[in-house]
Amino acid sequence: MGNKALIVTFVLLVNIILVSAVSDLGTFKQGNCIELFQTCDNCTFVNLTSVKYPNASIGKFDFTMSKFGVDYNYSFCGTSLIGDYLYNVCGDKDGILTCENINFNITPSGSEGNQAFYIVIILLAYGIAFIGFFGKNEWITIFGGLIMMFLGIYIVNNGIIIFRDVFTNGIAYVTIGLGAFFSLFSTLSMIKESYD
Repeated sequence: MGNKALIVTFVLLVNIILVSAVSDLGTFKQGNCIELFQTCDNCTFVNLTSVKYPNASIGKFDFTMSKFGVDYNYSFCGTSLIGDYLYNVCGDKDGILTCENINFNITPSGSEGNQAFYIVIILLAYGIAFIGFFGKNEWITIFGGLIMMFLGIYIVNNGIIIFRDVFTNGIAYVTIGLGAFFSLFSTLSMIKESYD
């Protein structure tokens, strides 16, 4: 009965669907320049007038956007903060000054991330390593430890979901350290057993 409950729990974790806010422009990588755009078929100009940053500060501008047919764009490079941005563009649609807000999201990796996926991967990595270590199975412990080390390296580089800070780096270093400990301990144990 215990194995069935474990399988059902695993299947439920894998099938969790979390609703995430979809931005109008998309999700982009932190620190990269992105193209802000607006389409207007009867405008003679469109200007970027402001950007609201994730920390709630607002940058006021009056940048003229480049025109390509009916599309207007502006290369924006102020993406150092992680989170939701909102930019405002104004143009003379039908001869009347009309403004529109468009949002986009900045994450460490440039992907929106699925929380359920990250939770399942972290639980699997730790679960395999701990089950192998406490179950005295050296090969599974080594495998789980290697997965934990790769997971830790990934977290250092990309963060967890949309977070990349001192806390996530701490989690990453603990994950790398535990993975290395499990792998080395099991390897040394296997070497010792082979000489006995």
